[in-house]
Amino acid sequence: MHGGTKNLGVWGKSLGIDEERENGTWSFFGGTSTMSSEAQIGEFYKEQTIFLTGGTGFLGKILIEKLLRQCWDLNKMYVLVRPKKDKSSEERFEELFEYPCFDLIKRKNLSEKVFLISGDIQKPFLGLGVQDVELLKKETTCVIHAAANVKFDQTLKAASHNVRATRDVLELAKQMQNLKVFVHVSTAFSNCVHSHIEERFYAPPMKSENLLALVDDLDDNTLQAITPKLLGEYPNTYIYTKCITEDLVKTCLQVPKAIVRPAIVTSTIEEPVPGWVDNLYGVIGIALTAALGILRSMHAKKNNRAPLVPVDYVANCILAAAWKAHRSGTTTIYNYTGHNKNMITWGRFMEIVETPCWEFPTEKIVWFFCFKLRENQLWHKICVFFLHTMVAYFADFVLICVGRATIAVKNYRRLNKMMDLISYFSMRSWSFEQDNVLELWDQMGNEDKKMFKFSMEDTDWVKYSRGSILGARMYLLKETLDTIPKGKKKLKIMFVVHYAVVALFWYLLYKFLMFVASSLYGNF
Repeated sequence: MHGGTKNLGVWGKSLGIDEERENGTWSFFGGTSTMSSEAQIGEFYKEQTIFLTGGTGFLGKILIEKLLRQCWDLNKMYVLVRPKKDKSSEERFEELFEYPCFDLIKRKNLSEKVFLISGDIQKPFLGLGVQDVELLKKETTCVIHAAANVKFDQTLKAASHNVRATRDVLELAKQMQNLKVFVHVSTAFSNCVHSHIEERFYAPPMKSENLLALVDDLDDNTLQAITPKLLGEYPNTYIYTKCITEDLVKTCLQVPKAIVRPAIVTSTIEEPVPGWVDNLYGVIGIALTAALGILRSMHAKKNNRAPLVPVDYVANCILAAAWKAHRSGTTTIYNYTGHNKNMITWGRFMEIVETPCWEFPTEKIVWFFCFKLRENQLWHKICVFFLHTMVAYFADFVLICVGRATIAVKNYRRLNKMMDLISYFSMRSWSFEQDNVLELWDQMGNEDKKMFKFSMEDTDWVKYSRGSILGARMYLLKETLDTIPKGKKKLKIMFVVHYAVVALFWYLLYKFLMFVASSLYGNF
């Protein structure tokens, strides 16, 4: 977990990163944060012992980094980590701090503050050992439950672990002797069957105990057969179970609670560096695969709101919500969906993302950028057939001819399936109540607003989009800025190839139609 901070050099300067943040709030090399009388949130976390689930996820990494960098005076942080594939919990925990988002704090002795709790939310009682249970019960003062299986296409039995894990975390929290606050991370779409979503609890489609009894009693085939009827208007099992978990949080645990509902979580906007992202899922993955020339059509309404929220702002909102819950002694729900006065549409976002795709092309592009949003479902399906499916079969045919393994058809099937799942959200629009989020921001002091910023009222979407594409290029494709000239050269080649293929296609189509016409005319 130890190591020197990397020199960001040109990359850091291009995104406006200085070696020290403004007003001395923190040192680039991990110095102690300065607290004013208005820095109440940082003061709240002083001497706190935090139990975090979901720490290895995208949001979880940023939560850990933020707390260790900004709130070093916390007592301890226990992070739940499960074994995965061929790696133990201990190996995954060590590797966690090798991610670039931790570069700013690697000179700190992290082993003093952050500790592994080996477990698994998919196992009964989180798969915790007896000693770890006793440790958490005795020491924890703040629980942040961010773990969830977020796949849209998972079975109901797999998704039910979201409910079971939340129940088990709440049961554990009930026995924590010094617990001050409990924060549950949900989703803004947990109640998406309503067009206007308020910051309140909604009636769940099924009580948690009934769902868990159902998945325990029924065999997989029967459960799979009745799942569509159970879901009803809910688009997938993830959303369905997240709605149920909110009701579970409502009815359990008599301590101050906060439920934070982030919308579509995207790459960082400021901290620890702009543009950091660790996965291809979501909007940044869509933009990147479009920039690579892989994705060419998306079913979306251009004028619908795209509720995008930077992951570092989400983390700040969660940490501020915990402070407020402890301060008020109440349970509050926060729809963190951006700012209603500074919204962006799908059409506008993809438009401004396109510019940096041309400006910073990658040498890994496989085709010329020709991505479009299409509102008509039939036209979208036709484009997918010609621009995805047929291209995939042709690419695999070429691979077979040269004696290589086929990959295109399989990957495009996966991509098309993912885009079909996303289309539910890109073809619909919701309005979100934000009163609690705005009130939370207004009650924060000036220093807290600098250290834990989450207001998006003044977000520069053009600048943010530029940083997101640069970040995806660096952190996902592992390409530095000095590869841009090669990328531009390859882009020019792809331009020629693309339009040559387009011209050939229309020429062949014309010849085919002429042949058909002449055949029909001749027969007539």
